[in-house]
Amino acid sequence: MAARVSDPSHAAPAASASPIGDALAIARYHIVLVAMTASVVFGWLLTGRRFWWLAPIVGLDWFLINLVNRVTDIDEDLKNGIQGTGVVARHRRALTWASFAIMVGSLLALHLVWPALTPYRVAVHVIGLGYNYDLVPTPRGLSRFKEIYFLKNFGSSVLFVLTCFVYPLMLGAPRILSFAAIACLVVFFVPFELTYEILYDLRDLEGDRAEGIPTYPVVHGPARARQIIDGLLVLAAASIVVGVGAGWLGVREALMAVAPASQLAFYRPRVRRGLTSRDCVVLTHLGTAQLALYLAGTAIWSAAGLPENIYL
Repeated sequence: MAARVSDPSHAAPAASASPIGDALAIARYHIVLVAMTASVVFGWLLTGRRFWWLAPIVGLDWFLINLVNRVTDIDEDLKNGIQGTGVVARHRRALTWASFAIMVGSLLALHLVWPALTPYRVAVHVIGLGYNYDLVPTPRGLSRFKEIYFLKNFGSSVLFVLTCFVYPLMLGAPRILSFAAIACLVVFFVPFELTYEILYDLRDLEGDRAEGIPTYPVVHGPARARQIIDGLLVLAAASIVVGVGAGWLGVREALMAVAPASQLAFYRPRVRRGLTSRDCVVLTHLGTAQLALYLAGTAIWSAAGLPENIYL
């Protein structure tokens, strides 16, 4: 497996704030947190159960995906000044071996407890490896998902659907939503998640352009990338509206239409002045906060004896 890395001795490390800050940045803890919270929210919507114990498994899988990505993206992360890259460059070999050891060990250990999850966890890690290493067959030879237009972003959305939708459905609890309702939620989630991917790509524009990564901002330019983001946010909201109007989704799910609106309000002024790494982290935390508020609010609603859902 080939990875795009350079000799760290010839590259200046990205700015470092503190060892703890470096560790959090390397783990991309904000992405881990939003994936963990989303798995609980969508698991509850799909099955009526809050699988709190599933969240650490989702977090572990995303931690490993992100760690391998950091190891293989040293060149562009150095160009983009991503925190913790100098540490990753100095310890690349050890981090690589550790990530693979934890990956294999966790697959074997958790298979003994929840074997139904194993095929989907394997799929997640295979896609993650294909994102970071030359494993994907193309007419020009083996490549990475990251270096293939459209799949660079869509692959990440598939990982989120697997960890946040499929994982909970494989735990044996009967689903409480129709397939049409689940399809609406997936059509909402995928475009919405893609907007995060493109915003991160806007932040990383110079490094991705230098490394030849075909992101939407690199291929189409920042202005068209912003239009794509807006279109995806409209599509996400429209999916919820259609689902509620058709009677597949209720008012409980309709609350999710707030997320695209808040995303639009948050990102537009920051894109105009230039996105920073902090903006992207705060944006992801905003998503986690909305999910946590949704969990808390609906739990309070149910505890008050109010209807679980209301259909128009």
